[in-house]
Amino acid sequence: MASFFKSAIFKASAASGAVLGGTIIYLDFIKTPNTPSSNGPYKPLLKSLPTPPSRSQLVENLKNTKNFDVLIIGGGAVGSGTAVDAATRGLNVCLLERTDFASGTSSKSTKMAHGGVRYLEKAIFGLSKAQLDLVIEALNERGNMLRTAPHLCTILPIMIPVYKWWQVPYFFAGCKMYDWFAGYQNLRSSTVFSKEMSSAIAPMIDCSNLKATCVYHDGSFNDARMNATLAITAVENGATVLNYFNVEQLLKDSNGKLIGVKAKDLETNEIYTIKATAVVNATGPFADTILDMDEDPQGLPPKISHPPRMVVPSSGVHVVLPEFYGPKDIGLLDPSTSDGRVMFFLPWQGKILAGTTDSALKSVPENPIPTEAEIQEILKELQKYLVFPVHREDVLSAWSGIRPLVRDPKNIPKGADLTGATEGIVRSHIITKTDSDLVTISGGKWTTYREMAQETVDKLVKEFNFNGSVKPCQTNQLILIGGEDFTTNYAARLIHEYRIPLKLANHLASNYGSRASLILELYNQSDYNKLPVTLAGQKDFRPNQSTVTSENLLDYESFDEPFTVAELKYSLQYEYARTPIDFLARRTRLAFLNAREALNAIDGVVEIMKNEFKWNDATTSKMKADAQDYIGKMGVSPERFAVEA
Repeated sequence: MASFFKSAIFKASAASGAVLGGTIIYLDFIKTPNTPSSNGPYKPLLKSLPTPPSRSQLVENLKNTKNFDVLIIGGGAVGSGTAVDAATRGLNVCLLERTDFASGTSSKSTKMAHGGVRYLEKAIFGLSKAQLDLVIEALNERGNMLRTAPHLCTILPIMIPVYKWWQVPYFFAGCKMYDWFAGYQNLRSSTVFSKEMSSAIAPMIDCSNLKATCVYHDGSFNDARMNATLAITAVENGATVLNYFNVEQLLKDSNGKLIGVKAKDLETNEIYTIKATAVVNATGPFADTILDMDEDPQGLPPKISHPPRMVVPSSGVHVVLPEFYGPKDIGLLDPSTSDGRVMFFLPWQGKILAGTTDSALKSVPENPIPTEAEIQEILKELQKYLVFPVHREDVLSAWSGIRPLVRDPKNIPKGADLTGATEGIVRSHIITKTDSDLVTISGGKWTTYREMAQETVDKLVKEFNFNGSVKPCQTNQLILIGGEDFTTNYAARLIHEYRIPLKLANHLASNYGSRASLILELYNQSDYNKLPVTLAGQKDFRPNQSTVTSENLLDYESFDEPFTVAELKYSLQYEYARTPIDFLARRTRLAFLNAREALNAIDGVVEIMKNEFKWNDATTSKMKADAQDYIGKMGVSPERFAVEA
């Protein structure tokens, strides 16, 4: 019997060796090698592109369209995503945003495309199928974001510090389950780092009592730029997308059914009547405002504001710190803060992003402001992991966003005091339709925006009669603008073509993708376009100069933040930036990365925009004051700007 097993083992080993040897011979000697990249499989860099329809052209289209198929109120992640979905199916779409794309919650996320490890833990120990479904849904959509916007979304490893030996297998098992539920879209396999390896990767972390770190992988992305990209992708697919348009009234026919809206162009104060077959409320935290208007027979806003019934408002605060507060290429997850939540400390845009808090609110503020207590709470949690003191003056920026937790408003009595109530809250999203045919989509999270948009348009196609055939959903395969022909070595191609330093190349490639070369074409047109926006408004540097006349030629390399005049001009031509805040906070992330630098840049940005848009002195002063007020409240000074809790 023993000899039989030895013989079987020998034969199996020989067979395996033969297979391995044959594979090596095939791969090394028979298979035709791949064509080297240098032989030209890449398309030439984009040197020019027709500008999209101007805002005035879009307004003209608004005037000339008798009836849109779909009218979307709200230009955040879900509203813009719905516009892309509907437009690519062949529907005639109009989107109206009261301020700017991603001006609210959609620019104030934790910048993660993720399934949610904490939801997985709740699903397992709470035996919650709903939580598990949410994790699997988000993991699938995480893969979609990485595929359709490869320039804006990247894979980020995240380490979980473990301080007790028995917790190592516990956390590692959780990480492996996270991998398993991602299925074929799993990013990379989870692993365990020793104390020594963890210390080498993150030398700023206090490893004195550390046993190991468990490492899993998620996605990291630039939320506001993703939102603007969606809006412009919708325009490129035929949608009429307008920021700074406020819906003043919902229009109803004699049967009480919605037939459109009256909206004001906030730049000209002109009122427009816009007709549509279907109206979608995608206003996020402000969904209750539109629902209140829908309940009014005339479609007007209520004279007295009511407590929100659909949205359960709570604020989440994040802070940004210098890069030395964390490792460059790996994040940190605090699995249990002092109040039982999780907190992230993540590398983002060359800085460290830390958050988030969770504070219940009675109403939804127009522009939530972080309190000093919330900032200190985050710094206190971070201090547990660092070998050096955390200083308040190191906070470069801080902001507050409203969490999109929702419940079905049909189950909530009107006028009920719901402060602190959590009954009926769903962690996913809700799509409702009122008696007047207003469709509302709310809830969810950034990662699932595409699926939320798809379900919304599916409902519209099912519930409304659109003339002509409607295509099936296209967004699972659609590559968003900037993602076309983008490769991970795009920064190297920019360096080779334009002879620019690595920092600028990485910045442009990771924010604009294959359209980064358009900015560099502007960059090469004049020395003035190479200036940091911080310098653009100074008297030594004039917009009409073709060369910089300063004694010392100053460009972005003299400054920490690589935001130039060329980037501002690109955003004005291609991305519908209308105010200094649009550029400083959302088209670029300067205000979110370094509020002090953003304050210094206001004069330069205002100077250029004033010349572009022909602002008068009153408008120029207002734009400057608004930008100073907005950015000044982003945590730059606890004495002057923070609102005490």
